Amino acid sequence: MIYFTDKEIDELLAEDVPYFDITTSILKLENKPAKIQIATRENTVVCCTEEVVKIFSKLTIQPTLFTNSGEYIEKDVKFLEGEGLSKNIHACWRTCENILCYASGIATRTRELVELAKESNPDIQILTTRETIPYTKKIATKAVMAGGASIHRLGLSESILIFDNHYSFLGDLGNLESRLNEQKSLIANKNITIEVKKPDDALKVAKSGIDIIVLNRFDVARIKELKKEINKINPRIKLAVSGGITDKNVKEYAASGVDMVISSWPYYADPSDLSVTITPIFDY
Repeated sequence: MIYFTDKEIDELLAEDVPYFDITTSILKLENKPAKIQIATRENTVVCCTEEVVKIFSKLTIQPTLFTNSGEYIEKDVKFLEGEGLSKNIHACWRTCENILCYASGIATRTRELVELAKESNPDIQILTTRETIPYTKKIATKAVMAGGASIHRLGLSESILIFDNHYSFLGDLGNLESRLNEQKSLIANKNITIEVKKPDDALKVAKSGIDIIVLNRFDVARIKELKKEINKINPRIKLAVSGGITDKNVKEYAASGVDMVISSWPYYADPSDLSVTITPIFDY
């Protein structure tokens, strides 16, 4: 579960309400009891409903209908409701809508990618990169997980991933094994992953004790050939593919023999189309 702090929730609200809601104020709607209802306009994997409820609690809005993140909701179905004062509901409704639409869009697209890939290979792992839109990583991470995928790498501090921009400093890729052997005490039990862009480099690093090789922008035919060659060298090495993976080609790559497909495509989903309705509650 991704945890959002109170400070982060406050900052979301402050983006839209830095001082007060002038519209609600001049219409004298502040103390009117009201209800907010949020529904889908299309089939959607909803995400960040928990954060919306946290926003509600900041403004004493009582949830009356709640749906967990990751739930697949069909078109035209209400999935979140709350009751409170009109001034509080109007103050937060756009913030709630924004986070729900953005996160649910990513979650829905992620689910699409996962389902397409698993049609070709039920055991395939779908992972996303750290190429997120700036300042959106936490929301995007939650959305990807809600959609059924995993994160390849959250940041530089939690995994060893070697790119050509690293090994170009070693003089030659052949020096990688000796450098890693020198640093074994620092590696501990972490997997070592290396990304390669050339078939010869993939075969070279397969001999160096690497755990995962990421094949960047390889065509499917070449991946199938490399899989056989690498298995002869070290059958324990796992293969991943990255670069330009979308809904158009993920089935083909999933069937290529790799263990993992890595993509940033889910991050650039259109926001989910949701409807938000605010209505007065009349005390008869």
